[in-house]
Amino acid sequence: MQQFLVRAIKILIYTSFFVPLLVLPKSFIFPFIVPKIVVFRAIVTAMAGCYGLLLLSNYKKFAPPKTLVLLGVSLFMASFTISTFTGVDSYHSFWDNHERMLGLFTILHYFIYFVIVSVTFKTWSDWKTTLQIFLLAGTAVMVIGVMQVGNPQLLLNQGSPRVASTLGNSIYVGGYGLFLFFVALLLSLKERNTVWRVVEIICAVFAILGMFYSGTRGSFLGWMVGLTLLLALYSIFLKEHRRIRHALWGIGGLVLVAFFFLYFNRHSPFVQNIPTVGRVLSTSIESVKNSPRYLAWGSAVNSWKERPVFGWGPNNFFYAYNQHYNPRVLEFGYGETWFDNAHNIIMNTLSVQGLFGVVSYLLIYIFGAIMLVRGYRRGFLNREIFIVGLAFLVSHLVQNITVFENPTSYLYFMFWLAMIASLSKPKSEVIETISRPITTPAWVSMTVTVFIIIFVFDIQPARANMTTINALRAIRTDPTRSVPLIKEAFALSTPHIDDIRSDLSIQILPLVSGYYQKIGLQKSTELLEMLEEALNKNIDLHPRDIRVYLTLNQLYSVWLTITNDTLYLLKSEAIAEESLRHSPRRQQIIYSLATIKLQLGKNAEAVKLLEGTLQDDPKIAEGYLRLSVAYNIAGQPDRALSTLEAVKQDAFTMTPDEDKTWNEIMAALLAAKIK
Repeated sequence: MQQFLVRAIKILIYTSFFVPLLVLPKSFIFPFIVPKIVVFRAIVTAMAGCYGLLLLSNYKKFAPPKTLVLLGVSLFMASFTISTFTGVDSYHSFWDNHERMLGLFTILHYFIYFVIVSVTFKTWSDWKTTLQIFLLAGTAVMVIGVMQVGNPQLLLNQGSPRVASTLGNSIYVGGYGLFLFFVALLLSLKERNTVWRVVEIICAVFAILGMFYSGTRGSFLGWMVGLTLLLALYSIFLKEHRRIRHALWGIGGLVLVAFFFLYFNRHSPFVQNIPTVGRVLSTSIESVKNSPRYLAWGSAVNSWKERPVFGWGPNNFFYAYNQHYNPRVLEFGYGETWFDNAHNIIMNTLSVQGLFGVVSYLLIYIFGAIMLVRGYRRGFLNREIFIVGLAFLVSHLVQNITVFENPTSYLYFMFWLAMIASLSKPKSEVIETISRPITTPAWVSMTVTVFIIIFVFDIQPARANMTTINALRAIRTDPTRSVPLIKEAFALSTPHIDDIRSDLSIQILPLVSGYYQKIGLQKSTELLEMLEEALNKNIDLHPRDIRVYLTLNQLYSVWLTITNDTLYLLKSEAIAEESLRHSPRRQQIIYSLATIKLQLGKNAEAVKLLEGTLQDDPKIAEGYLRLSVAYNIAGQPDRALSTLEAVKQDAFTMTPDEDKTWNEIMAALLAAKIK
């Protein structure tokens, strides 16, 4: 029976390697994330059920050995858990949203996955087979990515020059390619079978192509650092083989010469058109400092100072960023003003998990490196596993300085750590222990428990997501006839009901606004009342989420248009003021609130708000345009004119729409002055 359970666990682990290939665009919102997460969690739950029975049968034989890597991962899990319940939004930290789905509940599955994988495979022979399956599954992802180069519309890539394959994000593809390269390298270095070695080399080529075509600078930088470490270590370990060492130095020298050649020609079309390389060489310290991400890192540090030990809570960077929003970020456009992640694993972890989180995260790498060094010195693993194992750890950490973990990266990172934990420890002596038979009640209880967990936490959320996408399709076809489907979606029992409320509200509001005359007052009111209730429930659940406030503000604006009832203007004012508490310097909120104040005749308050935005950042042309209008409404036409002229005098870069608005305001002011 034990052999059956172990075999079942192995099959489930092999199956998990194909999860990154899952994409169901017609069935799910966020089709690149949701199906992957629910299937992976179901796989791990089934693995945990089998493993639980093995522990009941013989705990000493199957209990995870105490290793430094296990300690490091456990400390990180402890940090994640503590920060979840001490943060500013425990619900969001625990479940996250449909776009990421990396809350504590999912991260616990990755932790369980790490533990079970580390005790399932014991010898290099086991790990070799497992690595080969993982490599083949991952290469399929890379092949699809390469296909997108020739067909940029393939698999919802929307014509992007950077490939996203089945992962939905080019950053994820770059990181996955980095991992697969080191897997292929390790296997090929230890391979004795010529056919397999050829296959592994081909897979390495596709991994490199996938990484390059993803255009991910962090992955390329991590790859270069990893290769440098690899060459350095081999040159040290092969000191008795002069020819090989000289060859390695020669390779290193050629790479260095190539780097300088490309760097000094980085502005040429040839270099700019090399995937990833052009982007990397065009990056400078100055360009980094003058970027939205750099400002987000500053917000991360400032938010950490407010909650230094345990942070704001996992997945709550959005709240921290808003509270410590830097107005300068609007200089890069509205699309760059929203960050739910710092795009730097250290900064992000510092903000959301505090100092404890950063230390525990870094300890994973430190303990992994220590185990590799000890394992090599004591003869538990050979040179190739030590060098390649360490090189990937360093590469992964370096690339994460510019990106963040994702469902696929957690999969392969936990897998790699499990391999280090398994191979770097001494082979345990075979101790004869008595195994207890697994009783029928134990089988039944475990099976029922596994089924209930999968049904409640994976199948139900998947069904809810599918119901929501059906409701969205119905809304676009006929908003009035979709009311029953909307009500059904709002009544669903799922941890992600907050996402469903927000997604449907965002889709419905523009339709009501554009077609309320066709829909009719009664149906429009019914829809708006339903949305108002849903959004208020989200505010109760996430009182810091300014996106909900902005959506509710939009709802009251639509209601005001339909009814001309100033009650909704007052409600909008209250909502805007509350959202401003959670992001005091965000221009988008201030502009909205100032407009409402002007409509209510509170001109002085509106002027004060808009003047404040220019004190925060005097380089935003829109701020001058809005302030000019406010001055004019407040009966100060001269100040309105001088404010408008300041935009041209300071040579602001305006969008075509802003330039058009400037001309319209100027014409109106001059016409009023002539009169």
